[in-house]
Amino acid sequence: MFFIKDTWVRKESKVMMNRIDYQIKDSLCEAAIKEFKMPDSVPAKLNKYSELFDSISIKPKGLPKIALSHLGDETFENIQRFAHLFEKIDSFYK
Repeated sequence: MFFIKDTWVRKESKVMMNRIDYQIKDSLCEAAIKEFKMPDSVPAKLNKYSELFDSISIKPKGLPKIALSHLGDETFENIQRFAHLFEKIDSFYK
């Protein structure tokens, strides 16, 4: 992964995320966090949001998944919060 003027490039998947991508993902993560607070079917929510989780995460060989929640010096807190919440809840259902 390398950084080019407000854009992260993931070499292995050739995915580019710019600031707008981060803002969109941050908003989606915020909505997902709110939905996880409702006490209905957690496994269905895990299934619904697994693609979002994968899209905001990378997994370097031999290391745990890491949330892509920073762009330059900007932090997208909802991405961080969602990734942490998803991993915690998912670990209970495995």
